[in-house]
Amino acid sequence: MRMLSLGCLLTLTAGLAAVAQDAPALDPLLKILVENKVITLDQAQTVQAEYAKQKAQDTTVITEDVKNQVSADLKKSGPKLPSALEGLKVGGLYYISYQNGDKYSGADGETNPYSQFVLKRGYIDIQKDITPYFMARATPDVTLDSTGDFKLRLKYMYGKFHWKGNDFVTAPYVEVGLSHVPWLDFEESVNVYRMQDTMFLERNNILNSADVGVMFGADFGGQMSDEYKKNVSSAYAGKYGSMQVGLYNGGGYHASEKNQNKALEYRVTIRPLPGVLPGLQLSYFGINGKPNITEPKPGPGVVYPDWRLNEWMVSYQHQYFTLTGQWADGKNNQGGSAIWTYGPNMGDSLPWKGYSYFGEFRFPFSGSQNGKWSVIARYDHFDPNDDEPNSTTMKDVQKRTIFGVAYQFTKGNYFLLDYETLDHSKAWSGQPAGQHQPLPDEKRLQLTMQVKF
Repeated sequence: MRMLSLGCLLTLTAGLAAVAQDAPALDPLLKILVENKVITLDQAQTVQAEYAKQKAQDTTVITEDVKNQVSADLKKSGPKLPSALEGLKVGGLYYISYQNGDKYSGADGETNPYSQFVLKRGYIDIQKDITPYFMARATPDVTLDSTGDFKLRLKYMYGKFHWKGNDFVTAPYVEVGLSHVPWLDFEESVNVYRMQDTMFLERNNILNSADVGVMFGADFGGQMSDEYKKNVSSAYAGKYGSMQVGLYNGGGYHASEKNQNKALEYRVTIRPLPGVLPGLQLSYFGINGKPNITEPKPGPGVVYPDWRLNEWMVSYQHQYFTLTGQWADGKNNQGGSAIWTYGPNMGDSLPWKGYSYFGEFRFPFSGSQNGKWSVIARYDHFDPNDDEPNSTTMKDVQKRTIFGVAYQFTKGNYFLLDYETLDHSKAWSGQPAGQHQPLPDEKRLQLTMQVKF
């Protein structure tokens, strides 16, 4: 019994010692109050425990505040990058297609079928901010030549000066080198389905999208709202429109300069009702120059044929749809192939005219802010020789119709299934006398994946 009592006593003593060790020491003031019997020991310990609890909470709040501040400072400053990587942006754009169709390629009035996978475009875009007012861009572009070999060429290589501007001329800039021409980049910011194929003017060999020269551009009247730029378009988002004017060699980005003539190209776009119809834009594009050819026109002196273009476009962009209509006329083209080859006008530029309509509807209920599923339609009408209404040997009025369904599986990355037909009016050669059957229609079914980062 004595040994049991001694064990219990030792256990109780150890327990009390442990409790005493864990219990926080009394505050000196509380200790004085207990010794003078103002409060009991239990009351003092209760007050002491409450004080310790409150102190722990305050420490947690302070620790969380410090943590948040440190996190904000790190986010603001970011990790220190090597100077060569500061201001560097790298992106890419690829069009990978499967095509199945029929194409006219002979003189027997028949089309030839084809079935092929095609890398239609593949470029890496490299941009570098060098100073707050100057940046550089280089864009190598993969192309497929006539032998089926993939080759690398340059699409863009320019230096760009840019500054803030004012409330009237906003965010002006100057590009020097192999740079944008004023039209196609703008049109492709409205009709984003370049993955289907080239735009109307480029499709009909009038010009391409870049050239060597110098170009000035700016927006008018400030910028559209952040909401518009987020939900509709952030490209060329001047509140009252935008403009570009450039002087170029005239050969485009995949042809050398063949003469000393230069091409003046210019675009003016007006957004007439930014507060009521913010997506409505009225655009004019013009070219004055000479085609990129070596031989001048026959006759005395060194005189080259003219290259002229006038184009007007009405466009409307909305969060859920886009509509465009454009009308164009001109003389000759960038490569100089549209000329009279016989008669008194030999060597002069041939006049042409055409128009194109495009529409896209994005289904608002299909899973993203602007809709993941879309349907598109386009119609082109091009008359390459407006001065020969009765010719069956040169004139070939072309009517192109395109329908498609697109799925944007992540921002900027699409699958597009489209069906295209091309109707000709020109008679195929080699027919018996008195017959003028037109070239057969060309058809193409195409599935394209656009990869963009």
